[in-house]
Amino acid sequence: MSTTLESIMSELSKQMGDYWASTTTSGGSSTTVIDSNLAVNNSAWITDGAYDRITSGTYDNEERHISALASTTLTTLAHGGTIATSVTYEVHRLFSASEKMKALVWAARNCFPALHTQIEDDTKSIANWLRNPNFEEWTSTSYPDYWRVSAVTAEENTTEPYIRFGASSCKLSTAAGYMYTTNTLVPDFQELAGKSVTFTLHGWCDTASSLRLAIYDGTTTTYSDYHPGTSDWTENDEPLEVTATIADTPTSVDFRVYLAVATATAYVADARVIGPRRNKYYIGDLNLQRNMPHAVEVENSQYSEREPWYLLRNWRVDKNGFLLLPSALQDRRLRIRGIGYLSFPVTGTLATDWALTVAVEAPQTDILVAKAAQYLCDQMIIPTADTATSERWEKARAYWEDRYNKAASKFGMTPPNTTVSW
Repeated sequence: MSTTLESIMSELSKQMGDYWASTTTSGGSSTTVIDSNLAVNNSAWITDGAYDRITSGTYDNEERHISALASTTLTTLAHGGTIATSVTYEVHRLFSASEKMKALVWAARNCFPALHTQIEDDTKSIANWLRNPNFEEWTSTSYPDYWRVSAVTAEENTTEPYIRFGASSCKLSTAAGYMYTTNTLVPDFQELAGKSVTFTLHGWCDTASSLRLAIYDGTTTTYSDYHPGTSDWTENDEPLEVTATIADTPTSVDFRVYLAVATATAYVADARVIGPRRNKYYIGDLNLQRNMPHAVEVENSQYSEREPWYLLRNWRVDKNGFLLLPSALQDRRLRIRGIGYLSFPVTGTLATDWALTVAVEAPQTDILVAKAAQYLCDQMIIPTADTATSERWEKARAYWEDRYNKAASKFGMTPPNTTVSW
């Protein structure tokens, strides 16, 4: 269940009465767009704030201010080159496409809790010192968050059967080397100095004597046995495993996943570092609203797939995003349930991100559209010195606020009733 930013922007344009999409019928120039369909509009149809947006061809996604309409020809600021025939385009007379995009990105998080993301994470384990242990978060495409690579290539995998828990795993290939996490990425590792720790991981590998683990303290490297290379996952109760005692004054504390054969391919998931007992786990990376779960559960036995899981109580979350648990259980997976802010994962230039999706669909998109329209109205109310214009946009904003309230009441998501932590 998802909708692209492009399609929601089109719906926003339609509901605001600001929608025109067509195809050029003749070749123009860098400053002209020619379409016989434009002849139905008079020259006054083009407002002072009108923009085009090219949606196909060489200059796809370019936006330029429109200065005039004469019969079938739009005159614009210069595009990158000639706008040819059979090119699709849009006209935005009230707000540009980019302005509408910004409004929708803002609206997504500000529709909370009428619209929200439902979060259910079961990739974390009690007493696990690692962050991003199931390799689910990838800010970079070259390595998972809180991990780095040396020579080997790391890629996010979302294809079965190469996933163990959650939505993804990490694929290692291309060159001999290793992926690692270290105390410079996770400062908590410094607390392991002088302590015995066990590093485990489930892996899939197609080549013998290739995939294995290691613990490194700046002086000594301790290795696990190799995966047998049988093109299958390690058994539930038999992950790759290595135990070592970290030096009292280590110059580094690294946990490494080695791929020793360049032609091999491996998939890894569910990494755990279990050491000195502790009752906290970092959940600040789950995007929960205020880092607060609604319920925390624990699996009924180690590496178990059986339901139901047990509900934990009397937990709390500290100011740094650590979940503090009262239980003395070790090395059991947690299931953390809650809600977070809805968002478009915009990472680059907005104009290239139209294919991004958000986890809502009609009629809930009406909530998002109404909130975005409020934002656009605000942009016109704040800077204008024209009283009549300001009043007109204030009335428009009140209209969209009413539309939002009605849509949220009819189609809004229902959040959990209460937080279970007693």
